[in-house]
Amino acid sequence: MRLHFAEQDVQNVPEAPGIFCLWDNRRLVYVGRTAPRSNLRAELHHALTMAMAEDLCATHFTYEVTNAPKTRAAEQLREHFGRWGALPRYNESPRGRDEVAVLRARGAA
Repeated sequence: MRLHFAEQDVQNVPEAPGIFCLWDNRRLVYVGRTAPRSNLRAELHHALTMAMAEDLCATHFTYEVTNAPKTRAAEQLREHFGRWGALPRYNESPRGRDEVAVLRARGAA
């Protein structure tokens, strides 16, 4: 079930390991996972904070509790790539995003 990407919905997410997907309406834009000592609620709260700070286009989220978040996130990304021929928008190369951010800061983009 897709939930609105808002603070009140994030607060209802369990404090458990897992993966989460961010959606821009019907389009998957990011697949994330919990870090080894983190949980879904904390990671989604962080993502929500980043979204507000950086104009991330995400309207909804889904999540899945799993004890193997790294493996499950990789499966989700492979499935998306197989279907669409590309990674979700915000799962692209971090280096590329950093370079774009530097260019924007310099006024070149």
